Amino acid sequence: MVETAPVITIDGPVGSGKGTICTRLAERLGWAILDSGALYRILALGADRNGLDLDDVPGVTDLVAQLEVEFVPDGRDEPVAVLVKKEDVSLAIRKESCGKAASRLAVIPEVRDALLAFQRSLRVSPGLIADGRD
Repeated sequence: MVETAPVITIDGPVGSGKGTICTRLAERLGWAILDSGALYRILALGADRNGLDLDDVPGVTDLVAQLEVEFVPDGRDEPVAVLVKKEDVSLAIRKESCGKAASRLAVIPEVRDALLAFQRSLRVSPGLIADGRD
């Protein structure tokens, strides 16, 4: 029998404080944290750094399999630091160009499916707090 860890998801409009709530709850419970919206930005940044066109769906979805992402509470302006392969990309993924690219990727079904599977892999014991609807 496969043991599963509980997941709490919190969603709401931009600027509503959901990231702060997620971070504080994760810290209090000792659970992992996930910023699901940041994953699209991380993927957009990865595509840019690897010279991939956003229309190269197979290439972009292949990047998902290579993701090494950590969300770490940091007490700065953003509720969590976003680390990709141990590099802090928190500021890089918040650039307007990255946000626009992320919006383009978010409507591609294959990308959404690949990221959903990745998100499910982040479900670890004792539990996961997920910021966002995905």
